[in-house]
Amino acid sequence: MRQFERASYLFCPAPLTPRGFTHEELIDGTELRRLVPAVAESCPGGVVSRRDGAAQPARTTTAFRRKAEQLGTTIREGVLATNIRKEQGRWHVDVGAETFAAPVLVNAAGAWAGRIAALLGEPVPVETIAPMLMITSPVAHFIDPVVILRGRKLSFKQFPNGTVLIGGGHLATPDQDRNETVLDWRKLAESARTVAELFEVMRGATITRAWAGIEARMRDDIPVFGPSALHEGLYHQFGFSAHGFQLGPGAGAVMAELIVHGGTQTRISGLSIARFSQ
Repeated sequence: MRQFERASYLFCPAPLTPRGFTHEELIDGTELRRLVPAVAESCPGGVVSRRDGAAQPARTTTAFRRKAEQLGTTIREGVLATNIRKEQGRWHVDVGAETFAAPVLVNAAGAWAGRIAALLGEPVPVETIAPMLMITSPVAHFIDPVVILRGRKLSFKQFPNGTVLIGGGHLATPDQDRNETVLDWRKLAESARTVAELFEVMRGATITRAWAGIEARMRDDIPVFGPSALHEGLYHQFGFSAHGFQLGPGAGAVMAELIVHGGTQTRISGLSIARFSQ
């Protein structure tokens, strides 16, 4: 759900409906307060996506990992993948003291994928970003939908234990080489003030922790997805521009289809890495 602070931010999605963009619905203040009773009176309406959902990233990705390991996947964490080369029709990658070889290589290295693409002769305009998040102390249950504000940078949701996750796009300073981030406390305070202004129940909450994750953002905000334009057996899947958690499962299924069957019914031609060389 997206809430609006001023009527000037309201827009009508009707022109997009004939193009199949039907999942969002414009609602007035009455319906907004029925769905989110705790919201401030200054919000006159919003846009709701009634079929949307939310998941906890740590639990979700852990479940995917466990299933992958059950199916025979080998996972190595905290070790650099280096010396990527193709020899005798197979891709070789050094991972610490180990070397792995396979006929197919997928470059899905997130914020570091741009470096790998450049090393393989396919540089792209990728930027490293670090979206910030923070968790509050528990408060009484007051909201079910995930909320995104349009007037200012803010998104948040409440968990069953009462804690509230606050985000919205404010960025930390990433150190890609050390895999670390430096938080911007002024921007975090700005997000906290916005929540307190919109929801009175949050004014007594405290921030218990904050962090930022390192991600890849493409210049056009569109991911790089599909086969290499130069190398047989090489595929790229990165640059989801802060939407990877949402798109990851579907993208993985399409990539598997592409590799196994040599093609996919999903239209991905516009996502090719070749669009930057053109």
